[in-house]
Amino acid sequence: MNPIEYLKKCGFKITSDPHLMRPFGYRNYTVNGFNYDSYCGGYHRAYDLVKYDGADIPAVISGVVVRGTSNYGNFGATIVIANEALGIQVIYGHLKRNLTVNIGERVKFDQTIARQGNTNNLNAPMASHLHIQFQPYGYLREKEFVCNGISAKQIDLRKDKHFSGVFIPRFNMNIRKTSSLNGKILKVVKPNSQLSFNGVVFKDGHYWLKLKEGYVSSGTKSEQYGRFN
Repeated sequence: MNPIEYLKKCGFKITSDPHLMRPFGYRNYTVNGFNYDSYCGGYHRAYDLVKYDGADIPAVISGVVVRGTSNYGNFGATIVIANEALGIQVIYGHLKRNLTVNIGERVKFDQTIARQGNTNNLNAPMASHLHIQFQPYGYLREKEFVCNGISAKQIDLRKDKHFSGVFIPRFNMNIRKTSSLNGKILKVVKPNSQLSFNGVVFKDGHYWLKLKEGYVSSGTKSEQYGRFN
């Protein structure tokens, strides 16, 4: 599962998808003579999603709130969360003001960090939505920060040790006492079982999901043994 798939499962709908633009992210969005993408030369290398005005915004990765977070940031009320282990940072923009997270604070995957809004620094009308942008980890100068973005499709949430949710296997799966192919088998679960998990461990080439009792492999880097819900 990648972060956009996760947001869709949370009830968000994509309204602007950079993958549907050629080149990636070239939107050049103009309304009544105003170009919302002019600062970046017509590019919008980010995703816009909507649920409803004021909807809770969950963190799509765990990490640390970093510089760029402000009630009056580059994207209106803006939050930036960075995860050095994953090698990425995520920008959440156009949020409701009076942010409740602060620079230096650690947040967990799925933690509510803000609410959907329409704040911006363009002094332009804007419908309520979530602007979410993915970048390689590290400090960027202002224009690079605003304009650079990568695909969310390449981000596997299983790499986040705080990833949690429900796993539905496609096969009979062994539940093991430890996160290892050599771990004692506690029981075997059937396909389409709903396995709640809270955390991930990468070992023996597998992503092990931490269950209430034991661990189950969700697959390898190249293969996934089920789906997440």
